[in-house]
Amino acid sequence: MCFTRNPAAGGVGCSQGRNMRLPCSLLILACVLLTVTWTARAEIGATEAESGSQMENAAAGQPDTPHVEPGVSPRSNTPSEDPDSVHEEAGSQDTAAAKPPARVLTLEDAINLALEANRSILDAKDRVESARLSMVSAESEFELKLFPDASAGVTGGDDERTEESLGAGIAIQKKLAVGTVLTVQPNLEKDADTYRSSVDSTVSQPLLRGLSREFNLALVQGTEFDARTSQRSLYLTRVNTVISTVGAVYSVIGQREFVRLNRESASRLEGHAEAARVKEKFGLATPIDVYRAEIQMKQAEDSLATAREAYEDALDNLRLILALPIEEEIDVTAPLEYSIVRMDEPEALEMAFRNRVELRQAWDAVKDAERRSRVAKHRILPELNVVLSLSPFGESRDFEESLQMDNYFWGINLTSTTDLARTAERAAYDQSMLEVQSAYRNMTLRRDEVAREVKSALRNLIKAEQRIEIQKEQTRQSEGKLKLAQVKFKHGLADNFDLIEAEEELRRAQTNLISVVIDYIVGIYVFRASIGTLLEQPAEL
Repeated sequence: MCFTRNPAAGGVGCSQGRNMRLPCSLLILACVLLTVTWTARAEIGATEAESGSQMENAAAGQPDTPHVEPGVSPRSNTPSEDPDSVHEEAGSQDTAAAKPPARVLTLEDAINLALEANRSILDAKDRVESARLSMVSAESEFELKLFPDASAGVTGGDDERTEESLGAGIAIQKKLAVGTVLTVQPNLEKDADTYRSSVDSTVSQPLLRGLSREFNLALVQGTEFDARTSQRSLYLTRVNTVISTVGAVYSVIGQREFVRLNRESASRLEGHAEAARVKEKFGLATPIDVYRAEIQMKQAEDSLATAREAYEDALDNLRLILALPIEEEIDVTAPLEYSIVRMDEPEALEMAFRNRVELRQAWDAVKDAERRSRVAKHRILPELNVVLSLSPFGESRDFEESLQMDNYFWGINLTSTTDLARTAERAAYDQSMLEVQSAYRNMTLRRDEVAREVKSALRNLIKAEQRIEIQKEQTRQSEGKLKLAQVKFKHGLADNFDLIEAEEELRRAQTNLISVVIDYIVGIYVFRASIGTLLEQPAEL
């Protein structure tokens, strides 16, 4: 059976014969197949065009593969124009009510806010103030002191007579750093009908224990050391807060970029899955191609959900560092460009040994331990004091005559109270010597730790710089592989396995590039902290 032209009818008819050139059934099948093929190609082309445009748009501008050159001025990685779009991407679409615009902070804004409001810094400031008050309390031992004194009473005996007594006075006392204690005490008393006036003056001077400025000023010098320690602790807290803030800001930016990359990847994979389903309808793809595309699409959607959750966690962490309300909407901007750091290891170590506050604190601790040891050794001496006294006085029934104080008495006394064995004091001195040795070991250890931190920070920068170049190259190769796989899949030269694999590799390369760039930027701050140049140091440190 075939279609042949009938000359008589001028049309097409069916006839049988040996000279037929094409079976009618094959001609019908060819026409149907041609129609189906063109229809399928039209639908698949439309689907792949949409997916391909998304891939090209993602590969074209490349915010995720920044071209970074040394010395280029930083360019801010700004959030989207709609303040709520980032939070919608992070899963904040559930709230029906309109939200106020998010508070956008630059990196500098975030650092300044953290230095003002961070709770750890506020606690460190309180410790500084507490140390200052302790120093004021210790110094009060050597200020001029006034001790008012007053008495009133009644006395009686068997004869049923009673006598009233009144008295008033004030003691003025001053202690000197060499241990001398000066006391002057005017007194006025009235006993029955007699007035008594006197001025008692005493000078007490230690001869053995206490005849030392360092011993007498031990408490003051101890509080001064505590004050210096609290000041250095405040500075180090500020440094650590800056590093934490920078890390938190770039964590937000990184997670926001991961959300964008995963969203774009999920959208492209959804296009691949739709194309595979259309091809399957016309027999141009197998069910395994559809399953493969849909599985990868679901994995991309899961990665997107995870990235959104991590983005919100990063924002919450930043709010805690900045002491902001946890419900306040915020966003951040910071440059994703950087300058390459070049410094030799010996130069970095020399700067660290010269600038690091921890080393000055360790040396200060050694000197304080030696001071306390000398004080403990001095405390072994027995107590022996000489007391000089002079007291002019007057006594009369007439008040004015009693004020003339025509009489006086004086005295010179040696006083001593001591334990001859001095066991406790000797044990305390031995303990102080152990503390001195420990302080020297801690100073050596701290110096080694500083050197290790500098070397580690410098190595991390070098490694991150190398990884950036590797990830840039991997990103370029992944883009090329994805374009090639898309072309081959579009023209039916390959299934979607290579396409999906290339899509996954591109997303992984872009994510790794952003991560390593952020690691390098944060690493610069860590390196500057390791050599002691991140923040300007106050003169008192």
